This record gives sequence, structure tokens and C-alpha cells, in this order.
Amino acid sequence: MTAVDPETPHQAGRVPSAFATALVVLALVVAPRVPTLAQVPSDSLAPPGRLVDLGGYRLHLLCTGRRDAGGPTVVLSIGGGGFAVDWSLVQAPLSDSARVCSYDRPGFGWSDAGPTPRTFAQEAFELRSALEKAGERAPFILVGQSLGGWVVRRFAEAHPADVSAVVLVEPGNENGYLGYRGQWMIPRTLASTRPVPPVRTLAESPPIPATGTDRSACLKRTDRSLHLFRCYVPQDDYLAEELAAFYGAWARRRHPLGGTPLVVITGTKPRVPPPGLTEAQLRADSLRLDLTKLSSRSREVRDSLSGHHVQRDNPALIVDVVRRIMPPGRE
Repeated sequence: MTAVDPETPHQAGRVPSAFATALVVLALVVAPRVPTLAQVPSDSLAPPGRLVDLGGYRLHLLCTGRRDAGGPTVVLSIGGGGFAVDWSLVQAPLSDSARVCSYDRPGFGWSDAGPTPRTFAQEAFELRSALEKAGERAPFILVGQSLGGWVVRRFAEAHPADVSAVVLVEPGNENGYLGYRGQWMIPRTLASTRPVPPVRTLAESPPIPATGTDRSACLKRTDRSLHLFRCYVPQDDYLAEELAAFYGAWARRRHPLGGTPLVVITGTKPRVPPPGLTEAQLRADSLRLDLTKLSSRSREVRDSLSGHHVQRDNPALIVDVVRRIMPPGRE
């Protein structure tokens, strides 16, 4: 998964500062529930959550709120280049009345690099496995931002009985433009007929550590003391085939998510378009599919205060949407 968000705050030169800011926020609003943050080693930062073993590699899972809250567990999946702590201003207030979990995808933040290739199905499987191993109970309200929207959709498709609702925050669109392979394009149009590989274990398909100039280039993109990224050789990319599969699902089923309650949050705040694209083109993108039609029980929330990163621009909106989608008496 190597697509670039339409508006990405985690670009090479900005990652450390953005990450550090998120850590400060996390320390202020989540620390009472996460004592480990009070003891930060001098040479590295202790994970604020739990490192869950998935068979030779660990996924960082940050869960807060009472486990006996009685309602659904809220699961937060951030967009490409993001981290669990990016959800801080959403996770903290929701934790007052619900169990809430965010995570670092393998190879990012405190999570070890995982099996390759990295696919949405692989990540959805790892997320479900980590939640189960950590004792986090279904049903789940899945919240996915940008690229994370495809992750939670794969999760919901694989485990429909475990999902009570889905919230897509500025989600990726399988028929929309993305920054991919150095250009702005619709990735699914590059799909071949090769099948997307099934979920794999670390023993079957381990990541290969980067060396030489590849490693040097990787280290320049991040703060080595924080270990934001793991430097591994890029593996075969199946994003085009995965998005083609999402696109093809619409022809087979009118509502790919059935009747699962769904809310799609769209930020309408003007934003700076990528090079070579006007704001009008970014906004119009007339080929984009109407993702509210993923479910027969859906609605869209449009927010003029937010751009692509609603969790940062207007986190209270996401909190309100999730609370409203909770079962009666659990908001």
C-alpha cells in the first residue's frame, strides 16, 4: 500500500514534528489511562499501548476506556503514514464512555514490520487478530480515515457479524485519484489480472531489511531516535489490484456492506491540491463513487471546518458521529 493521501501532513521533512506534537497531545489527554507514558527512556519512547505478538512480530495496540463499558468497542484506523496517536483528540473523549482502540500498522510507530506484501486484507486480518489476542470484545464500531477506510471495509466484509457500524472519515475512493507511483492517477486502471495474495505469516513471507543506499534514504525520512518507520526493501505492490477488486464488488452487490449502519464524513474546507491538479479538479473528481451507497443504512456528514484530516481539524465531529451511532443508552 503505497498511495499518498490527497493532503498529507506526514511528508518526509515533517513527520518528526507532527509525531512529536501528537505525542504531547497524547500525554496530556490519554496519559491518565496510560501510565507508561510517564516513564520515557532517554534514548527512546516507551509505547503508550500494548505490543501484541502476532507470530514473530508485534502490533502496537492502544486501547483506553473501561473494558466493561457494555457497548461496542470503537476501533480507529488512520490513513497512510499515520500513527495511533493521530487519533488522540478523538480517542480521549470517546474513552469516557466507551472502549476505544487505535493502532500502528506494521512497520510504523511502535509496530514491527510484518509479512509481505502489505495488503488491506493482511492488515485487516492483523488488526482483528490483535484485538482478539488482547481480549478486546466485539461488536466493533470501525472508524477508518483515508487509506484506513479500505482497511475497515475489508474488516467489515470479512467479519460482518462482529461489526455494528462503520464510520468512513474522508475515505479513499477506489474510483478516485491518488498520488501513486509518482503521479496523480486512478490506480485501479493499472490493475493486472494477477490475484491479490492471501493473508500470510511472517515465516511464509518475512520483510527484507533495507541496506546500503536504500537504508540511508529511508533513515533520512525519519527521526531514528523515535523509530517512526522500519526500513525495509519495498515489496511487490498490489494496490491497483486491490482497488480494482473493491470497484468490481459494486457490480456484484448493490450495497457491498449490506445493511451495516454507515456514516461517511466529508471535509469541504478548501485545500491545497497536489502538483499538477487544480482545486476544482480535486473537488470535482466526477468519477468518484458515492460511498454512502456501500450500505442500505447510511448518511453523509459534510464539514466545512475540515480538510482531509478531520481527526485533527474537527475531532469533536467524529466523536459526535460515533456517539450517535452507538446503541441507545451507550452514547
